[in-house]
Amino acid sequence: MSVNNGAANRKSSALWLWLAAAAVAIVVLLAVGILLIIPLIYPAQLPQDNMATILTAPPPPPPPPPPPVSSAPQAPAKISSGHPASSTPAHPKRVTISAGVAAGLLIQKTTPMYPPIARAARVSGTVVLQAVISTTGSVKDLRVISGPAMLQQAALDAVKTWRYQSYLLNNQPVEFETTINVIFTLGG
Repeated sequence: MSVNNGAANRKSSALWLWLAAAAVAIVVLLAVGILLIIPLIYPAQLPQDNMATILTAPPPPPPPPPPPVSSAPQAPAKISSGHPASSTPAHPKRVTISAGVAAGLLIQKTTPMYPPIARAARVSGTVVLQAVISTTGSVKDLRVISGPAMLQQAALDAVKTWRYQSYLLNNQPVEFETTINVIFTLGG
């Protein structure tokens, strides 16, 4: 009987090896089949092959040349208010200047009327306005930034009538933007 058991064991082992090899072959065939079928079903969802992209893409254009360097020094543009300046053809349409510089350009100032209701309520303080002054010196745009609500309209009404000297940039008048502080105080 030992001869029959040895032959049966060998047949059983060979059968298991054959089944294992067949299972591996089936798995490999399914994997290859899936890999071949998926691109046919979902071509847009697969990642691009980097090597194919690199090989078929045209080379990028060369960078632009650097700007020419002038060996002659250039004088910086000067900003002034009424004084001669160097002439540069292009300049901004509007510049921002400080409240102090704008106060120096003020040529006509109307004192605001203290609202009677604000005086009776003992309201005082500073109304801060944002203004755009035109090339002719008139107040073009005006809006309230901060300040007591009872005093804001009186400040707006007064500042609308103010006039400024033209602000010159390269000997050309330009609009300027600035802040204006209108101070309301109660007299003793």
